[in-house]
Amino acid sequence: MSDNNKVNILMVDDRPENLMALEAVLVSENYHLIRAQSGEEALRFVLQYDIAVILMDVQMPGLNGFETAQIIKQRKSSRHIPILFITALSKANEHVNKGYSKGAIDYIFKPFNPNILKSKVEAFVQIYLKQKEIEIQRNLLKQQTIDLTTKSNNLEMIIHEKTKELVRSNKELQVSQERFQKVFQFSPNLMAIRSLATHHYIDVNRTWSEFTGYELDDIIHRSDNFLNIKSSDGKLDGTIPFDIQDSLFNERVSFETKSGEVREGLLSTEQAMINDEPCIISTITDITERTQMEKEISRLDRLNLVGEMAAGIAHEIRNPMTTVLGFLQLMKIQEEMRQPQEYIDLMIDELNRANGIITEFLTFAKDKAADKKIQSLNDVVMKLHPLLRAEALMGNNSIELKLEECPPLFLDEKEIRQLILNIGLNGLEAMTEGGVLTIQTYKEGQSVILAIKDQGPGIKKEDLENIGTPFFTTKEDGTGLGLAICYSIASRHSACIDIKTSSKGTAFIIRFEQKEAEVELEPSH
Repeated sequence: MSDNNKVNILMVDDRPENLMALEAVLVSENYHLIRAQSGEEALRFVLQYDIAVILMDVQMPGLNGFETAQIIKQRKSSRHIPILFITALSKANEHVNKGYSKGAIDYIFKPFNPNILKSKVEAFVQIYLKQKEIEIQRNLLKQQTIDLTTKSNNLEMIIHEKTKELVRSNKELQVSQERFQKVFQFSPNLMAIRSLATHHYIDVNRTWSEFTGYELDDIIHRSDNFLNIKSSDGKLDGTIPFDIQDSLFNERVSFETKSGEVREGLLSTEQAMINDEPCIISTITDITERTQMEKEISRLDRLNLVGEMAAGIAHEIRNPMTTVLGFLQLMKIQEEMRQPQEYIDLMIDELNRANGIITEFLTFAKDKAADKKIQSLNDVVMKLHPLLRAEALMGNNSIELKLEECPPLFLDEKEIRQLILNIGLNGLEAMTEGGVLTIQTYKEGQSVILAIKDQGPGIKKEDLENIGTPFFTTKEDGTGLGLAICYSIASRHSACIDIKTSSKGTAFIIRFEQKEAEVELEPSH
């Protein structure tokens, strides 16, 4: 393919090795790959070439990616060019939102998946080629109209040609409407059409109904904000419903379903004329699961970091502690070196306490040996019941067991005992006298559930996100390792922990997924 027919793709990065990596992924006889090593050089190429798509690094000396994108979007001749940020910066919302506010179409985080990058670029190239094709057709149609007007002296022929053109346009319009309906109805995003004048709903797609729980017949005459759509950053004007405001793009919002569930999404709106009526087409991209996954990955990253630290430093700390402890014990029995008994006992107690904390700390180590065996989760609970019952009676509380028949699991009994004790004792401490701690097991699909519920005051919202973070504690004398150890144990058992809390109590729900060997061992009925 000649250079004139190739599609221009601009790659902007201050590091040559990154440009080489992008070029290796995108090399194609159909592409003309243009390198720019600064924001200033990128702006010159944007003026010089007809660019289809820009791949831009965020962190560059001089003009950074955000500033360069802002200048490109301010120019009328280049504001249509899609920009994909490729960055190794944090995925935190403030970085992502800043990129979108400067005109980014999408984010790709390093290290990127070559196939995903290539697919996204190909998609934007196809959009660019379609736009060029439409532009060519538009110019061709314009020229044909001029030629027809110039050459035609017969009014009847002009009317006939115009009538044919009108019929063709009507057919194209009909095809366009059918395409719009297909895109609208089968979009994976929540899409709704509302009247700009009265705010009432005109149409919603299937995804909108599936996520919200409302059918079109339920809301066809409603104009209020019954989804309780709220901006996550407070930037949007609250005087009218958010999904009625024009020209929003990927505004982070929360919305409430018919069942009362609060979900998160990215809201975009666009004004359009539908059947001669000004309307707003709103699109919500649901990101609830993605947000939860990002939080879970962040929490696991923190646990992994502590695990890497634990194995490395515990050995170095324990060696000098053992030496000190040995000399203190020697001083207790040698008359000539004898020190006040209470001083020595105090130091030995503190060393033993520090050693206990190190033992807990080592629980996070990635290479910790596990002694997993096929066994019953209910048996482990029953063995712990007398101990928990005695602890509950000391606080005038009680333990209630609701153990259903469950298939055997690969478990490290010692670790599962520690998990149940840590969560159970926390629950007992949270309750006042007369409270009931409920331990429940049951099967749910291919999962086995262990639920530990207390009747305490619940966990504060500001503390909930930090639950399971090493060294975070709300107790005056706590180490902040108990629940973090529980999360580490759950991770080693391929289990996940969910927390449901309210003013009436807190429930820790541990979900164990059955592996193939466990399923094979499950008794048939």
